[in-house]
Amino acid sequence: MTRARTERRGRRRLRWEPDRGSTTLETVMQTSVWLLSLLLGVQVAVWGLAELACYYAANHALQTTRVQGGTADAGRTDAITVIGWLDGSLLTGVQVQADRGAATATVTVSGTAATVVPFLALPVGVTATGPVETLNP
Repeated sequence: MTRARTERRGRRRLRWEPDRGSTTLETVMQTSVWLLSLLLGVQVAVWGLAELACYYAANHALQTTRVQGGTADAGRTDAITVIGWLDGSLLTGVQVQADRGAATATVTVSGTAATVVPFLALPVGVTATGPVETLNP
C-alpha cells in the first residue's frame, strides 16, 4: 500500500505593516477632492444660470429700446426690472448700458455670478444688438 506523500510547509507568517493613519488621510483627501468637484459643478451651473439671466434681460431690454418710440433709458429700466424678476441673487453688481442709434440699438447687461466656491467670482455679460424699427409709408 502506498501512502500519499504529505508535505509539510512552514507556516508563513503574515506581517502586517502599520499604516499609521494612512487610510484616514486618504479618505480625508478623497472627500475633500470630491466636495471641491461638487462645489465647482454647482458654481458652473450658477454661472450658466446667471449668463442666461443676462441674456434674457438684454434681449427683453433690446426689444424695449428698438421699438418705434423706444429710448435707451426705457431699455435700461426694463433690463433692471427683468433682473429683479429673475431673483436678483444670481447676479451681483449688475450694470446695464443701452444705446439707440439711427439704425441699430444695443443693450449690454453685465455682472458677476453668485459665488458658491469662495474667492471664485465669475463675470457674466451679454450684448444684444438689433435694428431700430422705422415706419416707412
